[in-house]
Amino acid sequence: MPLPAEDHDYFLELQTRTGWGKTLARFLEWCLPAPPARVLDVGTGPALAAALASQHGHFAVGVDHDPTMLAQSLHPTVALAAAEALPFPTGAFDLTLASNLLYLLPTPLPALREMARVTALGGHVAVLNPSEQMSVAAARALADARGLQGLARETLLNLAARAEANFRWSPADLAALFERAGLRLTATRTAMGPGLLRWALAEVASPRTA
Repeated sequence: MPLPAEDHDYFLELQTRTGWGKTLARFLEWCLPAPPARVLDVGTGPALAAALASQHGHFAVGVDHDPTMLAQSLHPTVALAAAEALPFPTGAFDLTLASNLLYLLPTPLPALREMARVTALGGHVAVLNPSEQMSVAAARALADARGLQGLARETLLNLAARAEANFRWSPADLAALFERAGLRLTATRTAMGPGLLRWALAEVASPRTA
């Protein structure tokens, strides 16, 4: 269930002042359309992205397959669902986003196709994932340069290890993946130190059916 109203603003501020929260906030500033728009965050976790989108004047919904991730939601409008089976009609959202989700899936394409399905024709899908520059060695070098310790260092190195074991995407890789999902890559950039994360924005170029 969502946090009590009196705790909401406190916990939202706390998360946005962390390294990850600041990265997510910058990603949203980069990909959000002009308000008001209908925004879906897939793999939302505690729904920080949905909460931030709402603060920007959008109608936002977060979905996650793990009920424990939604137990302390920072946003009131969340749903329990898998990325591959979103409980929304075709074309229900103007922007569908996912941060640090697709690279963890054994087969990302079904989830990406489902994200495209629930996005209106002419709308966009935005994703944040490890870039082709991500590696454990690169992450360790960044952690050393920034003096990261404890949980912050562990989290970054864990992300890098998972990326090495799963997926790291270049612009060409993403363009090919998006095309198979009926999407057209329109913008991409890197973030985090020397560019260990890749942000990508794609337009829904062809209508999809359920």
